[in-house]
Amino acid sequence: MLHVARFLSAPLLLLAIALGVLALTSKPAQPAIVLNAFAEQPLVIAHRGGKGLWPENSLFAFQRASALGVDMLEMDLQLSSDGELVVIHDRTLERTTDGQGPVAALNLAQLQALDAGFNWSADGGQSYPYRGQGVRIPSFAEVLVSLPEQAKVIEIKVPDVGMEVLLCDALQAHQQRDRVIVGSFYDRSLQLFRERCPGVATSAGPSSVRLLVALNWVGLGNVLSPSYQALQIPEAHDGIPVATPSLLKAAAQRGLNVQLWTINEQPDMRRLLDLGAHALITDYPDRALQVLGRSTRISALKD
Repeated sequence: MLHVARFLSAPLLLLAIALGVLALTSKPAQPAIVLNAFAEQPLVIAHRGGKGLWPENSLFAFQRASALGVDMLEMDLQLSSDGELVVIHDRTLERTTDGQGPVAALNLAQLQALDAGFNWSADGGQSYPYRGQGVRIPSFAEVLVSLPEQAKVIEIKVPDVGMEVLLCDALQAHQQRDRVIVGSFYDRSLQLFRERCPGVATSAGPSSVRLLVALNWVGLGNVLSPSYQALQIPEAHDGIPVATPSLLKAAAQRGLNVQLWTINEQPDMRRLLDLGAHALITDYPDRALQVLGRSTRISALKD
């Protein structure tokens, strides 16, 4: 037994030293410039522009959510066949438009000829108030031009097709590098984007989220030096709690802005804000604004 103890003591000592060094040298995340304007207030982020209120990922939705007074607009990027960034969630057209087939099979003009309000309904399909009303799939450039001051959360939906470079170039061309947080469910897309666009705020990718959860579970969240500024997570995944009080505390200590998705019911909003969430990503931004005691009246829209 003495030999076993001696055998184990050396690696355990080295591990303890390594963890100690990591804890001493670890640094919190660099603050995201886009978040500076909000100080410490909880943020309301309109998921796909507020898809419970208006046709999702449309310029119509983004303009009205902005007029409602949301803090950030969340949107999804795909690529058209002619290499244009377009704002739509699905890789196919059927769910949200009157079109069919892959988004990537059509060019920008063909995509914009579709009715992006065709399938939106607030009453389970009893009525479709935005059919034939001119709602269409916007190009990303149109969103940047229409809402230059509005803070945005942008998700790269497709890896390995060059979207990272196009996104960085668009943000640079429209001088909005400091107005966005970029995320993706693909770690390699985030890595490519960070290399191309250093200094632009990003959220944690799947591997980073798993690492933080694991470190927090063993009480080592303080050794993390995040390369990202936001932690966008669900409250639970496959029935397993993710946004636990200890994780939210550890993330905040590492300088991360914790943004929870997709939170649509007001009791959940109140509970998660009390738990320490910094932002709510929601289909119903009017409900979140109400919970925070902020105005829910849409201001006059510019022509």
